[in-house]
Amino acid sequence: MENKIRYKPVNALLIPIYEPSERVLPFLRQFQAEEFDAFLVVDDGSGENYADIFASIEKETVFSVLSYPDNRGKGYALKTGMKKLIDEHPDLDTIVTADGDGQHLHEDILKVAQKAKECPSALVLGVRDWTKAPPKSASGNKWSARYFYFVTHRKISDCQTGLRAIPYDAFDMALHTYGYRFDYEMNFLLPASREFGFHEVTINTIYDEGNKGTHFRPVRDSLLIMRTPIAYIAVGVTSFLIDILSFYLFSTIVWPNAKTDALQLLYCQCCARAISFPYNYILLEKVVFHHKGIFHNSLYKYFGLAVTSLFTGYLLSWGFSFLDASITWIKVVIDSILGVIKYLINLMITFANRKFGRKKAKH
Repeated sequence: MENKIRYKPVNALLIPIYEPSERVLPFLRQFQAEEFDAFLVVDDGSGENYADIFASIEKETVFSVLSYPDNRGKGYALKTGMKKLIDEHPDLDTIVTADGDGQHLHEDILKVAQKAKECPSALVLGVRDWTKAPPKSASGNKWSARYFYFVTHRKISDCQTGLRAIPYDAFDMALHTYGYRFDYEMNFLLPASREFGFHEVTINTIYDEGNKGTHFRPVRDSLLIMRTPIAYIAVGVTSFLIDILSFYLFSTIVWPNAKTDALQLLYCQCCARAISFPYNYILLEKVVFHHKGIFHNSLYKYFGLAVTSLFTGYLLSWGFSFLDASITWIKVVIDSILGVIKYLINLMITFANRKFGRKKAKH
């Protein structure tokens, strides 16, 4: 019987580190050359005070070190490290990312890597038991998990985990996802949820000594993780105020019979939207979603959504005009509800950054 040569997956371990503690070197010494095909630590601008530690990492462990002078954030470190690994190892199948602040154990990292070998096309997440975490850390994860489920209708136990196995098919998406600090990991999970299956691996929940080695700031960085919906709300509220103020002026000065005249109501709606449209689109494109796709494609989608919501709002406003309330307040309520629906469509369709390539089959 003819023996078949089985393909051996090629995997790498990537650990971004900023201002390492005394626990980092013993932790990294545990890894053996046969456990991964490539090992990389990214020094995220820790500075001269930590140069000796990174020199010891290269000398005493299996890891090579990539350094740059200024602190750029975890997301930047991850993308920089992934690019280096992909450039140097063209046959790479999986990149496992982990934290170097003491939250991830050697055994848990190997568990995630093993699961990735068993499920080569899926994104594997090492998830913690949040009942064993400090309340302020658990609370932040609960909010991010609820937001993730609201947007994607998929449940993930630990949206903030840094222990992940990223498959080949997701490399381009990971490299092009916007974000340079802790927001990057959530920004990556959202589009990945549309393209890949998820597998969760339960790992140890470690918060010893108050988790003093971490650089994660629960309040500030949780807000950063939720940056996209917060920025969307800010842009949406200002756009909404521009639209409502314009509508009020048109409906009280130019066409004062808008509540009883369907044509005048339509004129008011169209003129108000024409004023708020450019402001809203430009800020969504450049500030909120950091869209990297083709400009006119997102413009067409946005315009189609804007026209649809305009006429939906118009019909609903006219339909509820019998109520004993000003037409402006009726529009406020209707547009608020439509705004939530538009957020989901803009995030998942209009400004979605699709992945850039597919993996070719290996034999």
